[in-house]
Amino acid sequence: MNNYTRVRDVFIILPSLIAIAVILTTCNSVPQKVPKSNSSFASVQKDFTIVSPVLDQVFTQNDTIQFLLNKENSLLKPDSTQLYINGEKRSSINNNALDFKISSVSKKVGRQNIRIKLFYNDSLEQSISSRITILSDIIPKKLDYRVLKKIPHNEKSFTQGLMFHNGFLYEGTGRNNESALNKIDPVTGKTILQRKLDRKYFGEGITYYNDHIYQITYRSQVGFVYNAESFELIREFDLQTSQGWGLTTDGKSLIMSDGSSLLYFFDPDYFTLVSQLDVCDNKASQTNLNELEYVNGCIWANVYGETYIIKIDAETGKVISKLDLIEIFPESIPPDIDHVLNGIAYNNEKQSYFITGKLWPVIYEIKIIE
Repeated sequence: MNNYTRVRDVFIILPSLIAIAVILTTCNSVPQKVPKSNSSFASVQKDFTIVSPVLDQVFTQNDTIQFLLNKENSLLKPDSTQLYINGEKRSSINNNALDFKISSVSKKVGRQNIRIKLFYNDSLEQSISSRITILSDIIPKKLDYRVLKKIPHNEKSFTQGLMFHNGFLYEGTGRNNESALNKIDPVTGKTILQRKLDRKYFGEGITYYNDHIYQITYRSQVGFVYNAESFELIREFDLQTSQGWGLTTDGKSLIMSDGSSLLYFFDPDYFTLVSQLDVCDNKASQTNLNELEYVNGCIWANVYGETYIIKIDAETGKVISKLDLIEIFPESIPPDIDHVLNGIAYNNEKQSYFITGKLWPVIYEIKIIE
C-alpha cells in the first residue's frame, strides 16, 4: 500500500467515524422537556367546541343569543374569552365562564362569521369558529306607483342593465353574439349610439362612474371600462366572482350582484373587493339579486324571475320594501323566463324611475309612492 492509498483511506473512513460519534452523542443526551401546559393545551384544542349556537342557526335581529362552549374532558379552563363577529371584537369575558349571552350581534343581516378566542396561562390561546344567520326584524313595506309615460323599447334587446345619465338612457344587453352597450333617446326610444361586445361575451349590468361606463359579463369573469361619451374602450378588468349580474355605484364603490344573496362592493380603480353585504328579509336570505340601482342610501334590485323589485338598506342588507309591477307587464310578451322584469334606472331631476324587462317593447317611467 503506498502513501497515497493510506491518505485516501483516512479521508474515506474519517467522515464515517465523525457521523457515528454524533449519533452516539445525540442518543446519550438528555431529551428536552415539553412543558406541561403545552401538553395540556393539546387536549384543550381537541376538546373545546361551540355547542350553542349550532352552525348556521337562524336568528332574528336583536335576538339575545346564548353562547355555550363544550368543556368535557378538558384539562384547562380559560382565564378569559373574547367573541368576534365578522372580525370585529364584540365581547370580552375576564373569567373562566364557558357560557355567555349577547344581544344585537350585528347591524347587518345575513351570514355572520363567529370566532371565539380562549386565553390560558403561559400566553396560550385557542380559536374556535362558527357561523350564524341573522334575519331582518322588519316586515318589508308594500309600495305603490303610478305610470308617468311609456317609451318605445327595442323588443330584441335582452336587457341586463339600465341607467339614466345626463338626459339619456343607457342599456347593457345580453346573450352571446347579441350583447351591446346602447345609448337611448328617452323620448323616442331609439338607439343613438351603440358598441357591440365580442360574440364570446354575454353582457350584464352597467353603471356610470367618474366619466366612465362600466359593463360586466356573465361568466367570462371580465368587465369593460368605456369613455362615457364615445364608448371607446379604455381598459378591461377581472371580476372577482365566478358570475356577474347587476352593477351600480354609491359614488365610492362599484356594487355588483352575482345571482346570490350577496352584494359585492369593489374599488372602481382596481376592482378589488372592499366589502360585501348579505341581503335578507324577515323570512329568509334574498337570493337571485339581479339588476341594481343605488338611490339615496338604498339599493333597488330586480329579483330574477319575480314580478317585483325590492328596496335594500345599503348599510344593513335589510329588505325594507317591495314594489309589485305585475300590472305593467306588456300583454304581448309571453310569461316565460326570457321576458322577465329587468332594468331599473333613476332620474334624479324628476325623482322618477325607468322600468323595463328582457325583450320588452316598452320602457315605463314611473313615480314610486312610499
